[in-house]
Amino acid sequence: MDRLSNLKRIRRVLGDEAARRGLKGVLGVADFESVFRALLPIQQMRLEELCGDELRTLMGDGSIISIAYAYPEYAIDVIALRSEDGYDKGSWNIYAKEYSRLNAALNATAGRLAEETDGITIPATTEGLGGEIKHVEDYYGIVVSHRVAAELSGIGWRGKNELVVNPVYSCAIRLASVVTNIPLERTPPSDGGCGNCHACLDVCSFLRFKDRLDNYREQCRRYIIYLGLEDEVCGKCVKACYRESIYREQFKL
Repeated sequence: MDRLSNLKRIRRVLGDEAARRGLKGVLGVADFESVFRALLPIQQMRLEELCGDELRTLMGDGSIISIAYAYPEYAIDVIALRSEDGYDKGSWNIYAKEYSRLNAALNATAGRLAEETDGITIPATTEGLGGEIKHVEDYYGIVVSHRVAAELSGIGWRGKNELVVNPVYSCAIRLASVVTNIPLERTPPSDGGCGNCHACLDVCSFLRFKDRLDNYREQCRRYIIYLGLEDEVCGKCVKACYRESIYREQFKL
């Protein structure tokens, strides 16, 4: 099959998988070498480990399929609701549960796409380590950035909260990736951007002052652990992007 036919085929697979789970999804395809070159050196090493003997061939004409599933709207609207005692953790945990559900759905879908394309799954970012690792940088050697693949494949642009912002679903998405060597039509990077929007910065002091902090990502990690939700999430900046950003009228989960 040719590149365009293969792209149509894997999009149908994503559509089938999303429909079975009652989810909305989007898919893009980036050049493998471009993604590899854009990663941190320690993440390049991790990708080399995952690809093994296939690396040389993939650097020639391989692709990375980026897939995203969107959160349901109800899961975004319960983030950081207030109660008499502070935050309503019971409601906020609805978002945490959806985080886990989307990760599981992404991993299953990525697995099917890997079977369809004789590829290699890069699962949704590792869960359950926030309380075990000693610093956010400890993550870097055990993950490969789905955000880089998502940007280069046109899923969305990098927002001011460092999440990928999709033009339909905002940054209320989770990501996974599949490496493959079959001929695939590539999808171009998004030309969108946040412009003068600062909704996510307004709601999070870590983001607002990230240029002044030694490592705002580490501050974010510690806050997430402090929250103690059922999974390692916060989501305040996600909700702000969806509900308060300059694109709020066009976003639709």
